[in-house]
Amino acid sequence: MLLAAALAIVQAASPPPVAGDAALRRTVADYVGLYKRDTLDRWRSLFLPTFTATSTRADGTVRVRTLDEFFLAQQRYLASGRSIKEELENLSIERRGKLASAWADFVLTEEAEKSRGKLILLLVADRGEWRIQSLMFSYDGE
Repeated sequence: MLLAAALAIVQAASPPPVAGDAALRRTVADYVGLYKRDTLDRWRSLFLPTFTATSTRADGTVRVRTLDEFFLAQQRYLASGRSIKEELENLSIERRGKLASAWADFVLTEEAEKSRGKLILLLVADRGEWRIQSLMFSYDGE
């Protein structure tokens, strides 16, 4: 009985398990897969509240946005009614314990026009789930 009580205390004090590699790959896949007008609220749940999006500009400056700023911009963009899709190519995911990064070339297709660039997602295991802490991206040619 004493052993059972001790085991229950240890289990209660143990941190939640770190999400596995399959969950990490799923989160990265959902980053592009849920990027649609009808699943945008689920897409937002992939990000931590302290998320930042950083992008380069053609004039050499950098733009940094909070989650709310970034989400509102995506919401407006997808509300345009145009056919918009993002795909990742040459994806490389690296995990080190509770931290991970995903590097990829992206292809953003709007109607028939394609734009290409590079992106980096920084992810952290948060209560057993992988969440995106930050995104950095740059369009090719900027």
